[in-house]
Amino acid sequence: MGMFFSSRKRRAGITGCGVVSPVGNSLPAFWQALLDGRRGCAPIRRFDTTGMSVTWAAEIADPIPEHRLSAAERERLGRVDQYALAATREAIAAAALDLAAIDPTRVGVLLGTTLGGMEIGERYLAQTAGPRGGFDARALLHHPYYDVANRLARTLGVRGPVLSPSIACASGTEAIGIALDFVRLDRGDLFIVGGAEALSPFVVNGFNCLRATTADVVRPFDARRSGLLLGEGSAVVIVEALEHARQRGVTVAVEVAGTGMAGDATHMTAPARDGSGAARAMRMALRDAGTDSAAVDFVSAHGTGTVFNDAMECAAIAAVLGDRAGSVPVNSIKGAIGHTLAAAGSFEAIMCVMAMRSGLVPATLNCEQLDPACSLDVVMGAPRPHPVRCALSTSSAFAGNNAAVVLRNLTPASIGNRNDATDERHAV
Repeated sequence: MGMFFSSRKRRAGITGCGVVSPVGNSLPAFWQALLDGRRGCAPIRRFDTTGMSVTWAAEIADPIPEHRLSAAERERLGRVDQYALAATREAIAAAALDLAAIDPTRVGVLLGTTLGGMEIGERYLAQTAGPRGGFDARALLHHPYYDVANRLARTLGVRGPVLSPSIACASGTEAIGIALDFVRLDRGDLFIVGGAEALSPFVVNGFNCLRATTADVVRPFDARRSGLLLGEGSAVVIVEALEHARQRGVTVAVEVAGTGMAGDATHMTAPARDGSGAARAMRMALRDAGTDSAAVDFVSAHGTGTVFNDAMECAAIAAVLGDRAGSVPVNSIKGAIGHTLAAAGSFEAIMCVMAMRSGLVPATLNCEQLDPACSLDVVMGAPRPHPVRCALSTSSAFAGNNAAVVLRNLTPASIGNRNDATDERHAV
């Protein structure tokens, strides 16, 4: 028995964005902090760091706005659930969505995480090792990594596909790619997509043991780079079928045009040194978008600030862009918000959306002495005025997971020519 697929490929765009980040807990605050070069990394305050070799990270410092979380939710939910829910509510508002007016079976949740409720598991272990009392065992229901997406779906009352991509630091980017594929396959009309993480001693100690963290600031693509610092928070985008947005009277400004994923099959933590897997993922995303590297006018790099990742990524991006490698702006925002693991790719996609909207590319914070081996046009020093029509955002992760998405700026003229939206209301 064969399967039937429509010959018409549905298109998808981003109609709303929401942010809880180390540099601000709203989209405007996050964007302004990137433009201002604000650094979210500081000494860890939330837990005891005695005995840790590196004690800095990018924590959520500002309070989450009251209208995004009720008092009961602040009391009942773990931090990662709070971050995800608050970011989602901002994205829903930005998309002018009334979920009650939409078929709930056509709305899904695709939220990546690597840690889930790890902090709750740590509290449980601390309780079993010490004096009894004070820990509500029901809180363990919030512990599994996949519960963040499930709880979000239950809170919002949506009944479409619910997935928790967990391919380490490429999860947020891959979640956006899955949403595009699901729209194309008509498995839903819109998806709540992104990533969420909450820092805990387990993950900080783990990266310290891997010698991946730095005692310096994070310096992506800098000759003096020496490692990453971890971050936390949530970044959520609404990925919606263009035809569905048009029916709601929304003009989609940014299309999710293509997605790609490739594996290195080289090492459990280290990337393939030649960047071949990352390059394949980028080329796949461009091919999926029906375009090539000549159309790319901005690259959002993974840019962790580790010696091997940045070198690999320089090679991969240069291989994809070819003789344009030295003239296409490239940046990394991890010097500002740290490495937010599964949320990193969704934070970077939102940064691309804002770059398209504003015509400004944020600088790569702390990159002051570009690695002589890097042939890329890394944006340094200050935001660069630059019209962004086609952005390539790439992520690389442990176990050699590489993911990329192509985002395309849709002007009202180009949308009208392809009969995909009206100009009644502009999203994002």
